[in-house]
Formats: sequence, structure tokens, C-alpha cells
Amino acid sequence: MPVKQGIRILAIDDSSFGKGDKEALAVGVVGRGELVEGMLSFKVRIDGNEATEKIIEKIKRSHFSDQIKMVVLHGITLAGLNMVDIIKVSKELKIPVVSIIRRRPHSSELEKAIEASGANAKKKLALLKRLNTALEINKAGGFYVQCAGIGAEEFAKFQPSAVSLLRLAHLIANGISRGESKGRI
Repeated sequence: MPVKQGIRILAIDDSSFGKGDKEALAVGVVGRGELVEGMLSFKVRIDGNEATEKIIEKIKRSHFSDQIKMVVLHGITLAGLNMVDIIKVSKELKIPVVSIIRRRPHSSELEKAIEASGANAKKKLALLKRLNTALEINKAGGFYVQCAGIGAEEFAKFQPSAVSLLRLAHLIANGISRGESKGRI
């Protein structure tokens, strides 16, 4: 779907968490270009199964719902192994959804982690296979992206803004959970 320049992007990342934690904080930063216009936040169960629905619900209930024209995530999981079906999010909200990570994803490592967790492993493995079959992994500007609802070439126009907003979401989420922020996406 063609997307015009200067759109509002929602970038979502999760906080770090400890062994005994049951939930992690997910922070979404809404912005256009380099301008930050708002934030969303919600809790996600560690290694749970509700991340997809929580994202859809949070956006639909937000006063930004009609303004957000793209969602970017740091990977396809939140809170450990709580997988996000980026195809479903894109279809439900009728906007592009993009997963961005710095290192090339290794599905075999993610598969092993899912199997070891035992938490709805079959369902998560099926989703991982479906996402990797349906969505190409492309390298763009030093990052690896999986795009639902937009082509990688078209997304490249928005990538600098998306990465900047995603980095901010990362810093805020970790600043809140750790008391100070560090690291990069």
C-alpha cells in the first residue's frame, strides 16, 4: 500500500526484565519525522501469547488511532518470547507493520528457545514459520527488516525516522525499568 511522506509512525519496544518478573513494559513512541508527538505504554506477559492482541487493542483505543499510518517493532517478539503476528496487526489495523533488528535473525536459535520454553511452543513455532515463509528478510541501512503491508523499497523512505523513534522507545522503556537507559536497538 503506498504511504505518503511525513506520516505518523508508532515505534514499539519493550523494557528489560528480570528472572522473577511476570510482565515487561512495552513503550510506543508516536512521531512524524524527527518530531515526537506522543507515547503509548502497556504491559506484556513474559513469554506470553497476547502481544499481538495487546498492540491492536492499544492502538484502536488510542486517540492516535486514526493518525498512526505505520507500526515498527524491534523484532517479532516482546517480553522474551511473546510473539507478534505482524501480518495480523497489519491486516487488522490496515497499516504497514515492520520488524527491525540490527543482527540477521537466526530462526533456528529462536526455534530452540521456543521449544525450551514449552509455553505454547507449537503455536509459536507455527507463527514463526508462517511469518518467515510469507515475509522476506531484507537488509536495509544496517538493519534487517521484515515488512507486512509495505515493500522494503518503499519502507526505506521511512527507515531513518522509524529507527530514530524505535531507539527512543527503547531508551524510554529501559530507562523506566532500570532507572537509567543504555544500549541501542
